[in-house]
Amino acid sequence: MARETDYASGILSQVFGRTLGTQSLSRAWWRRWVYPILFLLTLTLSLATYLTLDSIQQSVDSYIEDNQRTLVGGDLILNSKQDWPADVLQQVQTLKDTQTVYDYQFSAMVVTAKQTLLAQVKGVSPAYPLYGEAELASGKPLWQQLTKDSVVVAPEVLNGLEAKVGERISIGEGQFTIADVLTKEPDRPLTAFGFGGRILMTQDALDATNLVGQRSRVNYRIELAGTPDVMATQREQLTKILTNYPDIELSDAESADTAVSRISDNVLMFLKLLVIAVLLLSAVAMYGVITAFVTKQQASNAIRMALGEPLGAIKGSYYRLFISTAILACVTATVLSIGFLKLSQPYLTAILPSDIGLAIEPLSIVKTTVLALVLTLLITQRGLSPLSTTKPATLLNQGNSQQLQGQSWYQRIPLLWYVLVITGLYGFFTYEVSSWKLAAQLLIGLVIFIGIFWALARGWLWLLARVATYTKIGWMQRIAIHNLARKGNQSALFFVTLSLSVAVLTLISIINHSINEQFINAYPEDAPNIFLLDIQSDQHEAIDTIIGAPVSYYPVIRARIVTANGVAAKDIKPAEGFDDPTRVFNLSYADKVMETEFITDAVQKNKLYAPITNPPSQNQKNLPSDLKIAPMSILDTAAGMLNVGMGDQVRFNIQGIEIVGQITSIRSRFEKGPSPYFYFLFEPSVLSAAPQIQFATAHVPAENIPQLQGNLVRRFPAVTTIDGNVIAKQVQDLVMQMSRLVYIFTLLALLTGIMVLISSLLSTSQDRMQESASFRLLGMQKRDLYVLNMLELGLLGISAAGFAVVVASVGAWVAITYWFDLQFSMPWFNLLFGGAALVALLLAIAIIYVRLVIGRGIMERVRAML
Repeated sequence: MARETDYASGILSQVFGRTLGTQSLSRAWWRRWVYPILFLLTLTLSLATYLTLDSIQQSVDSYIEDNQRTLVGGDLILNSKQDWPADVLQQVQTLKDTQTVYDYQFSAMVVTAKQTLLAQVKGVSPAYPLYGEAELASGKPLWQQLTKDSVVVAPEVLNGLEAKVGERISIGEGQFTIADVLTKEPDRPLTAFGFGGRILMTQDALDATNLVGQRSRVNYRIELAGTPDVMATQREQLTKILTNYPDIELSDAESADTAVSRISDNVLMFLKLLVIAVLLLSAVAMYGVITAFVTKQQASNAIRMALGEPLGAIKGSYYRLFISTAILACVTATVLSIGFLKLSQPYLTAILPSDIGLAIEPLSIVKTTVLALVLTLLITQRGLSPLSTTKPATLLNQGNSQQLQGQSWYQRIPLLWYVLVITGLYGFFTYEVSSWKLAAQLLIGLVIFIGIFWALARGWLWLLARVATYTKIGWMQRIAIHNLARKGNQSALFFVTLSLSVAVLTLISIINHSINEQFINAYPEDAPNIFLLDIQSDQHEAIDTIIGAPVSYYPVIRARIVTANGVAAKDIKPAEGFDDPTRVFNLSYADKVMETEFITDAVQKNKLYAPITNPPSQNQKNLPSDLKIAPMSILDTAAGMLNVGMGDQVRFNIQGIEIVGQITSIRSRFEKGPSPYFYFLFEPSVLSAAPQIQFATAHVPAENIPQLQGNLVRRFPAVTTIDGNVIAKQVQDLVMQMSRLVYIFTLLALLTGIMVLISSLLSTSQDRMQESASFRLLGMQKRDLYVLNMLELGLLGISAAGFAVVVASVGAWVAITYWFDLQFSMPWFNLLFGGAALVALLLAIAIIYVRLVIGRGIMERVRAML
């Protein structure tokens, strides 16, 4: 036992003690500033971005945990698109009025003497809010300012209307006074973009607007609060009642999904995965730096061994040095992440609540520090592994190039080390994404992605070697190609890291460009830019007169799918990326194909509908005899969602009335900017009498839209008009914000890839100087060394970038065509500009490297060789 204790204390003293060798090593490390600068730069940047994003995610998680009931609005929440059935209301009314909030939300036009504005109206009962506080600019209580004749409005509504507190506004057919400004709404939904700001009114004031009715697009909510036992009883009773009402949703505060949590799970996680990729790249760069420094210290290591210093003590000095540098990187990263947080905060306003407190979280600092130390220990252990199999004579007499001679294959390939790294990565991914399955998918995807580029690298280097050997090229080009295959040159590693960085940047650039071209830059001149909702059939003529331009009207019938080809909607498993078959769909009727669509398959060529002549399929023979079967046209994406094709039947429920549509044609869409479309079309005679709402589209001069909105809402208060140009700008702003965030992190990945290049140059600098000295003895001039290095780095970097662009373009084409259902568009200018910048950067690195590294030591090598 005592012997084991002495051994352990000896190890600790080796790791944490201060010796003459340790002091000499530390001076050598900091005197050669390029090594610590590269080490600190790569590790600090990756840690700072990881710390920033993890802190944001921790802040969002804490915000959700602390405000879940406030964000949701209650302990139990009922949601419906129709007014409440009597038995649901009867059960809710078993609670006290103070435990219940009736919530009505819809979009409406707001009119003053000077302006017209689209806003979100919210009518609530007196118990609102059940959790949290609604704050007003005056500081007065909410229900002191809310009356049957007064409303409170959000600041953006006040600014949009150019109004002041105390002015009168019109909402629908009602007249109201702006009593105050709503500065904080506890359950305000977080949306990336929406239709206008918020207006809050009492439930009793809704009747005056005449906007809540059978045809209205109102979201009905009931929020309930109470003790756990009372809520459990209510949930049990309501669940029984709602078996008769599948359109009504019941959720609780714990399980209810919030917009904040969705953002945390999607946008922030996507950025976090990018940063993890940067961390892995930085690990590669750190490995190159450590390898280069250990190689540089080979003579010192040999002297320390020859003087009798134990190998454990030598390794311990390296561990101390790199761990202390990693701790310094953690401190610097913490300071830097504070700046990152302030810089990124403006781009997060669209995806995070305004009242969330963003700060560097202590838990995130701990996670980042542990991550840095583990990463450093693993890389250092791998970088120092050659010391275990070398002797002082080998290091002093033959140099680093002979270190690995005499080792068997299993010594050169530390399988256990790789197993530990893969296992650690899997555990890290599992912790970050909170899913064993998703972590496995990410790890497998990462390995496959790296494997693709690694195979490309090896294949390309092999092809270049064949070209240099068997074709007639210049001697300078031949030497540059052979140098790429130099032992320990890490050409394949640099190829992979640079390719990954360029591929991510290219992928994001192409997707962003295609989205811009589809919705913003290539917006068709004649595309609709004004949209009208809640239109009645007898209003068409008057609306046509007011707009003074061709208007297209579209009827909308809301329905749920009961079965598709005999399979119940809840049992349909659509492919990933398709819509939810159980949701409410909009049916419509028309007698011709829309201008933005074309028929891909039909019973009768280019005809939407054909008479039903064939008998029902085997899956549909159990249909009631009185159920009507009508010809139907389906959009190709809906057919893919429901797994149906020509001749199959889809059964719908329209407010209790069922109808079956048999597919007689399949349509697809031209991508011509935003335009209305319907998954399911019927003949007018089939659905014209069904309960419906109508919307319309038109194209008018953009400058005329505000005046048209005012004229329309004064003539038809219940008709909602939407300015398409405003919505397009909101989409553009959101895309730009997201693009900037992602570009920042992918540029960091590219920077880290460049660090890998520099570290690989450092790790092979001894062999490069030896060869350069030989070239000088053979008559090569210094300018030839510049050309040789520029050829080598340029060839490797440009080819890596070229392969990356091809692979990323294929991936982007798949994502844009099949996931986003958009037209593919290449950003040629961005690619050319990025390629020129990359070439310039590679040439600059080559020149600086020859000047600062090779140029300073080459003459000493030449004199030593003479």
